[in-house]
Order: sequence, then C-alpha cells, then structure tokens
Amino acid sequence: MIRNFSAKFVKAPISELISNWVYRFKYPFKLWVYELIDQWILFSVPYRPQKKILIYRLDLIGDYLMCRPFFSVLRREKRWEDFSFSLAGNQQVKELAESMDSTVFTDFIWIDRARFINSWGYRFRILRAVRHAGFEMVLYPSHTRQYWLESIVRVSGSSKVYTGKAVGHYMSSSEKSWSDHVYKSHLSTGPVPLFEFYRNRNFFGYFSEEASRLPGLMDQNLPYSNSNFESGQKVISIAPGASTRNRRWPLSNFGELLLKLSESRSIEVKVLGGPVEFLLGEELIQMLPGIPVQNLAGKRSLTQSMEELRNSDLLISNESSPVHMAATTGTTCIVISQGNHFGRWNPYPKEVASWIQTVYPASFGEVNDKYDSLAAMYHDGSEEDVAGISVDHVLEAARNLLNGN
Repeated sequence: MIRNFSAKFVKAPISELISNWVYRFKYPFKLWVYELIDQWILFSVPYRPQKKILIYRLDLIGDYLMCRPFFSVLRREKRWEDFSFSLAGNQQVKELAESMDSTVFTDFIWIDRARFINSWGYRFRILRAVRHAGFEMVLYPSHTRQYWLESIVRVSGSSKVYTGKAVGHYMSSSEKSWSDHVYKSHLSTGPVPLFEFYRNRNFFGYFSEEASRLPGLMDQNLPYSNSNFESGQKVISIAPGASTRNRRWPLSNFGELLLKLSESRSIEVKVLGGPVEFLLGEELIQMLPGIPVQNLAGKRSLTQSMEELRNSDLLISNESSPVHMAATTGTTCIVISQGNHFGRWNPYPKEVASWIQTVYPASFGEVNDKYDSLAAMYHDGSEEDVAGISVDHVLEAARNLLNGN
C-alpha cells in the first residue's frame, strides 16, 4: 500500500501535491468546526420527539435506486402506521424521489453535499432542521460511512439510530471511534463481497419481514408503457458518460457498434445523460449518417429519462446511473464495465435483474468461474481501462439481447 501511494505521489503534478498538503492542514480544522456546530445545535435547539422516522442517505442516484424498493415496504409495516416518514437525501435525486416516492414520505430534507461540507451557515441550517423535526427513529442504511456525514444522526436527538456495519474504508480508526457511540446498533448486513441490493435488503430486513423477501429492483407501478418489442425497428438508448475516463468506453466504439447493428435491422438511437454528455451526443450524430438519432442528453429530467428507457428495447451504457434506472424500469441493458467495485455494484445477479448483462475486458476471463478472485481484486476499486472491451464483444451481446436471448 505504501509503495503504491509513493508511486502515485511522485507522478502527481505540483498543483495536485499542493492541493493534497493544503487538505492535510485544513481537514483537522474543519473537523473542529463541525464539532463546534454540532455542539451548538445540541445545546441551543430543543429536541421534542414525535412519531416520525427519518431515512437518511446522501448518496447518488444509483445508491438511491438500489435502496428505494425498501422504503414503501417499510411504510406498509403495521407497527409504524401512526408514524410519518421523512427522507434526508442528496438534492440530485430530488426530482426523482418526489415524483416516485411522494406517497411514502411526508416530507423531504434535501442537501447539497458540497455546501454541506464547505458552508458552515448552510450546514447549521440543515442540522437545525433535523434537530427541530424531532425524529423518534433514524435509519442510516449506509455501508460506506463518512465522518462529515455523521452529524445528521448525531444532532437528531433520537436514541434509536441504526446503521450498517461498515464494509468500505472511508473513515480513519479515530473518526470511527468518535462516531460509533451515536448509534443504538451497527447492524450486520452480510459478508464481503455482497451485491448492494442484498446488503440493503439485509439492513431493512431487521425492520420488516417483507423487506427480507423482496426479490429485485423492478418497480411494477411505474406509469410507463413498454416499447413494441415485436416491431421491426428497435429503439436503442445510449449512455456514453461516466464519472472517470477509464470507465468511459470510447465514443468511436459506440459509433462503430451502432453502425454494425444497423446493418441487420432498422434502429433508432437515443442519447441519454446530463448536460456534459450533450457534446458526445452531437459527435455521435456525425458518426451515424442515415440512422435517426435523438440527442436527449441534458434535455430530460431523471423521471423523463426513466420514461425514455421504459420505451427502449435496449440500453447500452457505461457503468453509471442509467444502468440502475434500467434495472428499475425492466429495460434490457448491456453494461460496459471495467469492474469497479466488483461484487458490490456489478455484475447484476440474475435474481435481482436478469435483463442486465455486463461485459468486461477480455483479461477478466470467464467471470462466473473467477468471481471470488475478481471480487478480491476489484471490490474496493479498479484501475482497468474499459477501452479494453472490443466492439465485437459488445456487438455479440447486443444482437443476442435484441433477438430475445
């Protein structure tokens, strides 16, 4: 570990080295300020418990979708029928959650992660709102806890605060010892590796027997209509974006793939993603003369993007949030993955979403036969490059799925 860190340290540019050292000096001071704000809230804002339950997740879209099937199950539990439910979450999922789960949650507390870290006034207002709400129970179903997030549960005032035993390494031993006492219980959610849906199921299974039996992610109540799978033309959605370069399959590969697919059938293409993917969509249009392409990147909300997926025959995506949307809508999907967090976020188990198929670089070999060794290598992250996946490999998978196999 030290040898790897040293290698990265030497290769890093001067600006990055300076940034790292500034962070090292600022972080202890920031923790001290966090502590001061927490204490201010604890002593200045009265806690009056009410029949309210808070579910707290400040993760991204995929984390939310992997967790949300259990929210409605918990809401149906008879022992909490007199309680109201609230969600404190990342504002990035605001539109999605309020449109899909407004019948579960009475109210929402939306948090801008960056401001919550860096703006002390904003942090104070969020924590004061949580304290003032008077939640009797707080559920924090996170398995990769971070110390700067713990203040939410600390100031809540509840003596019934539950979280999962950490399986990620995002807190130092001292941070962990400082925060562990906040919780009534750290619930065991299974071994490592374990697919994230199963880990969430194990967590919510402590509070609902129905939750422990939930089979998968697909939401049968989504008000969308499926595409006509028997028609000649196939609607193929493309999600060419990803958070890091080595997780983005080259755009030229997407273009070559779609041209080859169009040789044997009529296809229509939709490009999905955020505003940063818009230019990728424009480039793809230039690569596909004669093929109808809609560049919807940055033009659709999250719920509208899910509707576009629901009405697609196939999604071809880098490993990013559209994959988990496809798992929710039941849309057949090919995931182009370099194995990041293998065993936790990929590959999708057939029992959870059999319509999600993942392709890996050839160096991975037969994934089913090497599952344990791949999980040992890539569970905490992968530096492999997704560009190592050939067009023909994805083409074969796409043809099989479009043929109904």
